[in-house]
Amino acid sequence: MKYHKLVENAGRPQGFWGKMMIKAMNKGHSELTDWALAHLEIKRNYNALDIGCGGGKTVSKLCKKIGNGKVFGVDFSELCVEKTKKLNKNNIMCGKASILQASVSSLPFEDNKFDVITAVETFYFWPDKLNDLKEVYRVLKSGGKLLLVFEMVKSEDEPHKWDKVEKSLGIEAVSKDGIVDILLHAGYQNIRTYSKSSTGWLCVTAEKE
Repeated sequence: MKYHKLVENAGRPQGFWGKMMIKAMNKGHSELTDWALAHLEIKRNYNALDIGCGGGKTVSKLCKKIGNGKVFGVDFSELCVEKTKKLNKNNIMCGKASILQASVSSLPFEDNKFDVITAVETFYFWPDKLNDLKEVYRVLKSGGKLLLVFEMVKSEDEPHKWDKVEKSLGIEAVSKDGIVDILLHAGYQNIRTYSKSSTGWLCVTAEKE
């Protein structure tokens, strides 16, 4: 029952079990996020965006790397926005962070705003992945980079590893080739993939022309 209730709240956390899911995500994704961020150059004057900010841990990590820039976080879940604001209270008070409730399909930002955009374990839930990637492309600066981070990755060695989660949530694990292909179709270039063999993790960086 506990597993079922937690999984139900993976896409859009709400209520008690949503709070538990957010807590689990902050803890469970921290090492994955650190590993992925090591593959992305983040300068101290950058403007950054974290899509699907969840409990706010990635926003916090980005704030530590950015000096006089700014970090924005967006999430579709009202509860996630609330929890991210709470975790990043000091960053918000000093003007280093701003958190908004919004969908990746319609980002509330002007064109060419961000130097880097991150999305940790959220791509599976995007409603229209190709067009959503184009929307992300719109708000990236020329030369800006997108970082997509995945734990749920299909592999030949373990083809059924994620079957239970996929069925429960109605989502699909990703493949390296599939992510590269959709990024190319969305207009990105200089796509690079990084895998951690011991965990099966995958992160992908892609650049706006």
